Amino acid sequence: MLQRVALAMFLIGALLFWSWPALAQAGEDRVDLGIITVKNKDLAQKLHQRLIKGESFETLAKQNSVGPAAFRGGRLGKVPFQRLRSEYRQALQRLAPNKPSQVIPTEEGYTILMRFDQPGEQPKAAAARPAPAPAPVPAPQTRAGSTPQFVRPSPLAEAPQLKARREVLAGLEVMVQGEFKKAQSHFSAALGDNPREDSAYFLQDISREAAAGKIKKQAALLFAQGFLAVTNGDGPSALKYFLQCKDADPNFWQGELFAANLMAGAGQKAEAEKLLHGILKRNPKSAHTYVSLGLLAADRHNPQEARRYFEKAIEANPEFAQAHYQLGMVALYSDDLKTAEREFKQTIVLDPYSEEGHNNLGLVYFFLGRPAEAAKEYKTAAELNPSYPDAHVNLGNLYVQQKQYNLAIDEYAKALAIDPDFAAAHNNMAGAYVLMEKWPEAIQAADTALKLGYPVPKSLLAKLAPHRK
Repeated sequence: MLQRVALAMFLIGALLFWSWPALAQAGEDRVDLGIITVKNKDLAQKLHQRLIKGESFETLAKQNSVGPAAFRGGRLGKVPFQRLRSEYRQALQRLAPNKPSQVIPTEEGYTILMRFDQPGEQPKAAAARPAPAPAPVPAPQTRAGSTPQFVRPSPLAEAPQLKARREVLAGLEVMVQGEFKKAQSHFSAALGDNPREDSAYFLQDISREAAAGKIKKQAALLFAQGFLAVTNGDGPSALKYFLQCKDADPNFWQGELFAANLMAGAGQKAEAEKLLHGILKRNPKSAHTYVSLGLLAADRHNPQEARRYFEKAIEANPEFAQAHYQLGMVALYSDDLKTAEREFKQTIVLDPYSEEGHNNLGLVYFFLGRPAEAAKEYKTAAELNPSYPDAHVNLGNLYVQQKQYNLAIDEYAKALAIDPDFAAAHNNMAGAYVLMEKWPEAIQAADTALKLGYPVPKSLLAKLAPHRK
């Protein structure tokens, strides 16, 4: 089954800074910044007034801005204060959090800034926030023939995308208490750490609409409880909460979307598909719904239908990284490596933190006979998520092809240190030991793979048979 996760978004615009390397300098004061730029002064003034009245900065940016981050709601994330243009620094000096700046004339047009730092922080410094426990990171699948691979987040990892996921979890925990304003602050903080965290946008919109009375608060509470149950691995409770959302608010389709995905995962595919088509009748531009229908088609082994749904998702939202990723997966399973390469590259452009995108682009390069590029992508995937075993297994496979068997064993061992029950890693390790003629180690690895239910090739077992006592 292809993966059911939603990630998203794009590279930070470097337009505001002197140079890209400056972004990585440690110890600089940072500001969690949003930007709207329009060409017309009157429009800028009208948007400024709407922001003062409390309208959503992200929504207005998506609808009106011509700036570099418009498609992700104008969010730039945490950027070095001293590297901003002087007029931006001046506008931000006395600007309260979550309030718009005055309209600033620039060579691009007319700009409005907003700080998303939490109350109590100084205007020029975006202080680090204590992080709650990490939310689980869903695992992808690779090419046909591989087994499901379970990714466990590292409690020590402090990468921006993992910090963002922790903020999402913190927001959920207060959202279930009905504290929608406080939840918005956490989701906003998540977008400061990672402007591409799609779940933060999703939950922020729901909490904002609930606070404004645009959706029934009970529906939002039920949705938050369901989302939190998913992060805790309690699928039955999550499904119950998501299905109750419609009773609380018939126009709240997001609960049905998540319920459909859980139903599909539990084998109730006909019921899931019915729910999804019902959502499209009310919201025909829901890219998430098209992706879910595409995954159901892929489960039916109908790649052409799946491809059509993923293409519709991209048509509805060209910046939806997960739609590009799933289209790449269908192409990879169909041996359409050209399309797979294009879509995984686009996934990485939209979501540079996607370890799955880098890993699977590495697979494409491996099958295309470009080992150096494959190794680079595998290593990037492992660096992005130290608790991601797939990249280590694939890098090990590459080393086997290059007859660097000791390096291959090292990579399989790294994968098994993350997930000792990763059967494919045991199987591949057995194959590497056979090539090294280390028979006891090969037998032990193969037997472990068999105990875990992996279909160890008969040819490999035949090689081992003469060496068993």
